[in-house]
Amino acid sequence: MTIIFITGGVRSGKSAFAEKYALEIFNNQEGASLFYIASGVAFDDEMKKRIKRHQEDRSKSNEAWQTIEVPDDFPPEMMGFKQNDVVVWDCITTWVTNVLFKTEQYSQQQRIIKINQYINQFKSYVTHWNENQIKLIIVSNEVLDEPQSNFAEVNMFRKLLGELHQWIVSQSDEAYEIDYSIIRRWK
Repeated sequence: MTIIFITGGVRSGKSAFAEKYALEIFNNQEGASLFYIASGVAFDDEMKKRIKRHQEDRSKSNEAWQTIEVPDDFPPEMMGFKQNDVVVWDCITTWVTNVLFKTEQYSQQQRIIKINQYINQFKSYVTHWNENQIKLIIVSNEVLDEPQSNFAEVNMFRKLLGELHQWIVSQSDEAYEIDYSIIRRWK
């Protein structure tokens, strides 16, 4: 069982580190497959370029990455990983953002219920994968160093993400923070 959490600022080198680490793990796993769970949605030109760059980076390796698009809801194939498969989920920050957008039409009380359903489903998947010895690398952005916002939505996002990060780290075997391509192992 291996869960690895990688966080850091935007464009800090998190994805490159996660993909390289995943390939190292994958190359030591016989009969395993290599998966990339992508949560980015190409809603503007900048995001389209970032997604394309990530796809090009993965295509440079000699390994066949299998990509699963998960902007918010979990597709059934996410329960099909087998023992020792290597999975990179990039990134949880984007996934949480997408969940917030998807639930914004609900009343505040109903919205919190829906968001918690997503978070609980995420936790159940991570727990299931861990029990089934899936090698999981979770990437997320570090946004909690910023000062408190004047906007309730931003503060709700920070609270959700902070609590989710704490839970992920509590489940993780390793936790890294990357700033300016400098890697710091915290756990």
